[in-house]
Amino acid sequence: MPSTAPVRGLSILLAVLVAVLMVFVVASTSVEAAPVPAGSTPVGSWSYGAVRTVSVGPVTGSDGWTYEGTATFGYTVTIYDNNTSSTNFELTVFRTMGAAFDVRFCLPSCSSPTNWVNLTYRAYESTAAISNFTTQATVFENGMGVPAIGLENSTVWLQANLTESSHEHLPMLGWAVDRTRYLSAAVAGHSTVDFTPSLGLLPTSLTPGTVWNATSAFVASGSASYAYYYAFHGPVHSTIVGPIAGELSFASDGSVAVAGAYAAGSSIRFGGVTYPAITLTVSGPFSVREGVVFIPKEVDFFGGSNPAWASNASGATGADQSTLDVRPFAGGHFGLAASSWLYATDSANPADQATSDSVGSGVQPAAASSNPVSSTVIQGEPESAAQSTAGQQCLTSGSNCPSALGPAARFPFGTVVVVGAIALVGVVVVLAVVSRRRSVPPPTYPNAVLYPPGAMHPAVPAGAPPTPGAPPPPEDDPLDHLW
Repeated sequence: MPSTAPVRGLSILLAVLVAVLMVFVVASTSVEAAPVPAGSTPVGSWSYGAVRTVSVGPVTGSDGWTYEGTATFGYTVTIYDNNTSSTNFELTVFRTMGAAFDVRFCLPSCSSPTNWVNLTYRAYESTAAISNFTTQATVFENGMGVPAIGLENSTVWLQANLTESSHEHLPMLGWAVDRTRYLSAAVAGHSTVDFTPSLGLLPTSLTPGTVWNATSAFVASGSASYAYYYAFHGPVHSTIVGPIAGELSFASDGSVAVAGAYAAGSSIRFGGVTYPAITLTVSGPFSVREGVVFIPKEVDFFGGSNPAWASNASGATGADQSTLDVRPFAGGHFGLAASSWLYATDSANPADQATSDSVGSGVQPAAASSNPVSSTVIQGEPESAAQSTAGQQCLTSGSNCPSALGPAARFPFGTVVVVGAIALVGVVVVLAVVSRRRSVPPPTYPNAVLYPPGAMHPAVPAGAPPTPGAPPPPEDDPLDHLW
């Protein structure tokens, strides 16, 4: 049975470059906790999100090649709400999102292949954000100002990881040869942004059929550390890039624009409560999660960035927010119930990575066109603390993920899923943020369906990133000391 494991033999390189990567480790551990604002009133906490596994194939083309694959997409969010005054509130948001897929081209089939190309991919992002809001902001509907919820400032800590490997077994000059690729990349950092005046996000009273907009000046700063490693092994030559470690810093100012809409009939129900499903677009140098977490595009693994390792990646996987399910005030607090996200990848066709003309083309349109592995919309819903924790573990480590919605896909090659992370920042962020929260009983508001039943503030919030396991041994990855 053929194997997907890349070629070993990088231990010497690891020993030589450990000292270089220590710069990355040290730079990733500085996070400072902020005190609880004087006079603040804890309001409550809740979780939402969704993780879905989908499959495609096997689909056999006219040329005899077969395509099949599975993918897991999703996100999970835990929010802590604090009222800091009669017109201001603070949200602490823990969020993890991820994408993973395993896709294969095989001839004649993936159960008994003679030739094949396969690709395994996993990426995730974990963030912790502390953001301050006002109910005295303004957005404009048809040119007229209306009261709105506005973002005053936000601080975000982030860690993200990407691992992918591919293996092809194809004829070359009459002989079957193997080629393997492996890429591992990680980034960790933090950023702060302030808005003047506060950035209006959505009206305090939502009316179906309305659109709104707002602008604000911003000043942002932050820094991040990154590291990556790439290896290619072929019949004629091998290429090793890295491990390479580097630093990023970003300081900018300018203006940000918000465009929102609440289409008539666009709503969703959770636990008997109806929530408007609005669209919210922010134009500027940020990638925005849940409408309230502002991430510099320089460190966005799911769109907006052009990282140093991009030329060695199989492609790109993006996540774009489709709708935000929110009631501005629900039972005395900010009623952010869920959101929906479109996940899309241009890496779902492993034949694109092949270096041989012998790969058939008859089935490639099925792989590259619309199928649930290449494009899926994930609609979130309220979660319990246990559901949020399980989803986060699936997205970061690949453990205990839900089964595919379609026919179970076969994994004939013993494909390798290599999972990595920068655990140091995750641990420090958890300690920094958790130290400033106290236990809050679940609310009795009408939308209490959003809250984990009977849940108190957990010792470690459900959205906080755990320490993932070390990757398996197929590749002597020089970055493995970061896990």
